[in-house]
Amino acid sequence: MKLEEIASLINGEVQGLPPETYIVSIGTDSRMVDRGGLFFALKGENNDGHNFIRQAINNGAIGAVMHNRLPYPGIIVKDTTDALFNLSSGIRERYPIPLIGVAGSSGKTTSKELIYLVLGRKFRVIRSEGNQNTQFSLPIMVFKTPRCEIAVAELGIRKPGDMNLLARITRPTTVVFTHLDREHMEFFGSFEDVIREELSIIEEIDGLKVIYNRDDENLKNLNGTSYGIESDSDIRGFSIKVHSEGTSFRVMYPDGEVFEVNIRAFGRHMVEDALAALAAGWVYGIPGEPAIKALESFIPIWGRMEPVKLSNGTLVIFDGYNANPLSMKRALETVSSLDFNRKLYILADMLELGSETEAAHRDLGYMLKYADGDIILIGESMAITHQILGERSIHFKDLALALSYIKENIYKYDMVLIKGSRGMKLEGIMEAVQK
Repeated sequence: MKLEEIASLINGEVQGLPPETYIVSIGTDSRMVDRGGLFFALKGENNDGHNFIRQAINNGAIGAVMHNRLPYPGIIVKDTTDALFNLSSGIRERYPIPLIGVAGSSGKTTSKELIYLVLGRKFRVIRSEGNQNTQFSLPIMVFKTPRCEIAVAELGIRKPGDMNLLARITRPTTVVFTHLDREHMEFFGSFEDVIREELSIIEEIDGLKVIYNRDDENLKNLNGTSYGIESDSDIRGFSIKVHSEGTSFRVMYPDGEVFEVNIRAFGRHMVEDALAALAAGWVYGIPGEPAIKALESFIPIWGRMEPVKLSNGTLVIFDGYNANPLSMKRALETVSSLDFNRKLYILADMLELGSETEAAHRDLGYMLKYADGDIILIGESMAITHQILGERSIHFKDLALALSYIKENIYKYDMVLIKGSRGMKLEGIMEAVQK
């Protein structure tokens, strides 16, 4: 996209560069900007991007979008944050390719990656990378959409009003709902507020196609294309078997055709994510056989039920990216269904639950009472869980205190689950035991 087109979309003034200069990408991190890209100098609570323009240019940026008239090439605007949002919404209006937004409390990133694989069997497709799911990261992907035929974006909310903004800057043509559960409760008054926020996108976008998980009690009454396991869905999974190499299941399509599926990932919830991708493929005209071949090429994502073999053969399932009551329950159910003799559960705090923190960790304790393995608990909130379990568990206040014990004992087990919120930094365990 040419610099002058960007300037017209954000009502800016070009400075120090020919207007016809071609911009390959945009970025908001001066350390990660592409060569030939345009750096947006955003002003946040703790940092001002204007202080990093020189670093961005030294790293390859061709110029910057700034609201101070500094001696750098680029575009001058009134407000760089508004400019970023306006550029994204302007591109979506000018180049309205189909865009699938993936929403929900859990399963978004994996579902997005699986949808990306399935759509790639027919289309030139782009998706938001990694866990880029905010109003500041999604415009980076949207900038590249004019070069593609279809896009997939993960939509992550943290507080009331977020979905409205994400809808504005991505303008989805289809939304996929995974699961709704308690998330970021310190910012929401109640679970009902979370549900209301997630579903508000349906009202925000006229003519939005909806794909939804009919097994979810809070989604089952939506209109659109449904997927699920327990319910009578348009795309239905059944005969699920979790084993040491992953998960197998069968899927029935709306026309009655049935296929066998094998994925290199663990758990019933992974089947639901796969069904979401097959439903998206169905909506966009991709038949069962190529869609399933795409699923079978999936490689598990870092920190999301990721299988890792230690040097002695111990299988570790590392799920340290996120944790809420639902994802914790599903991880425990998955591991309990696997046939290993000696299991170890290493579980850390579920963060950002607000007033529901105590109840959630107490409920986890009751859930773990009959766990088929040893239990290590890490974190201040896990002390609540430990009170319920008593001698059934060992508790450490923080990861630093737990590491030496874990390093000494982890190799005794055939199978280990490591699960907790991202803020608990459980990757430190993986680094320690893989040395």
